[in-house]
Amino acid sequence: MDTTMPDRALPRSLWAIWWNAILLLRPAFSRLRTFMWFVTAVAGLTVRLELLGVTSIVRALNLRPRLYTKLLAHFHSSGIKLDRLSALWAQTVLQLFPSPVRVNGRLVLVGDGIKAPKRGKKMPAVKLLHQQSESNTKPEYIMGHSMQAVGLLVHAAKSVFSVPLAVRIHEGLVWSNRDKRTLLDKMLGLLDILAIKVPFYFVADAYYAVGKMVRGLLKQGNHLVTRVKSNTVAYAAATPKKGQKKKGRPKTYGQKKKLKSLLKDPKSMLQVASPVYGEHNVILRYCVRDLLWRPVGLLVRFVPSSTPQGGPVS
Repeated sequence: MDTTMPDRALPRSLWAIWWNAILLLRPAFSRLRTFMWFVTAVAGLTVRLELLGVTSIVRALNLRPRLYTKLLAHFHSSGIKLDRLSALWAQTVLQLFPSPVRVNGRLVLVGDGIKAPKRGKKMPAVKLLHQQSESNTKPEYIMGHSMQAVGLLVHAAKSVFSVPLAVRIHEGLVWSNRDKRTLLDKMLGLLDILAIKVPFYFVADAYYAVGKMVRGLLKQGNHLVTRVKSNTVAYAAATPKKGQKKKGRPKTYGQKKKLKSLLKDPKSMLQVASPVYGEHNVILRYCVRDLLWRPVGLLVRFVPSSTPQGGPVS
């Protein structure tokens, strides 16, 4: 009697799953040869044990030394449609993770900028960068790359992880002197490149708490979730005046409110256990207010909150 299992009952290998996923990116390459070099590079990055650039890929896959220059040339190939590749990867991630984090039916995307120090003297896009971090352990100025990244929050291993969708160097590369885009414009452009048709929340730090980001996301039907500065002020909607209407535009902004002042009445605030990983028996206090914010000119939902250890957070 034959006791071997039929082929259809055998579990797929991890590399088979990996290949089926990367095969979805094939339309972003104009030639099959270019795509296969891309597959080789990604396979090397997947299994490498050291961070030595192309050298680590050659060593990890035990490639012939003469293939080093060919692999290096692949990263400058004109047969790669980079924006198309980013959009296809975003679609692939949504297929690989069929149950991503959703809030009110929307996906949750996270984004941030990072300044990575570099020591190469002839490395493209390396420039003198000013670090705006509040950490005292970081130098004020460094030589390096300034990048912005976007990721998608997914459920995995009984936790939540961010799957990278796209990363771009957004400072130091000047294609035209007429390009007046700021880092905020480039972040909005990076989100457009991903071509995610499903509505989402974009979560970012206080650097992105500006009207340009809010309006740019609202134009596509998406929303920004961020932290504003501690000295932020907002306004209640103006009360319509009774009686005969006067000439001119009706008043829009009413009473001015400092967000800090909303935390002065603890009895009016709600309490909730901290959802932060590793924090136990920590109670947060918060309140919810819909107020007009001048940088946008629209009603914005503010959630002033306070923690037992730190100061107020909005």
